[in-house]
Amino acid sequence: MYSLAILVAILFIIAILGGPIAFALTYIPGQSTVRKIIRRVPILILTFMSLVICSQLLIAAIPLMGKTFGIFGVVTDYFALRREFFSDFYLRKYLQRKGIGGGRSSGDDGHGPEGQH
Repeated sequence: MYSLAILVAILFIIAILGGPIAFALTYIPGQSTVRKIIRRVPILILTFMSLVICSQLLIAAIPLMGKTFGIFGVVTDYFALRREFFSDFYLRKYLQRKGIGGGRSSGDDGHGPEGQH
């Protein structure tokens, strides 16, 4: 039973600390390609392990605290991956370029103060 408790503790530590550690690794500067690769490999390993464990925590029939750890891990993994690999992608700007949502009224289309007569 002692080894089972240690295994569960290791799984929860990976779930809780995998995302924040990967997020902290994204702050290491990497100007050269080799340094970027050396930084990205541990980020990918940590986020993969954390995502696998956190998804199992979310799916399993466990108490709310375990599911909270799973949600925390998934969210921090998302932010770590987003910061490292998709830092120049902004959904709002992408949707505005496609003509979906956002933007302001020009005033003469009946949706501004001038069109409310």
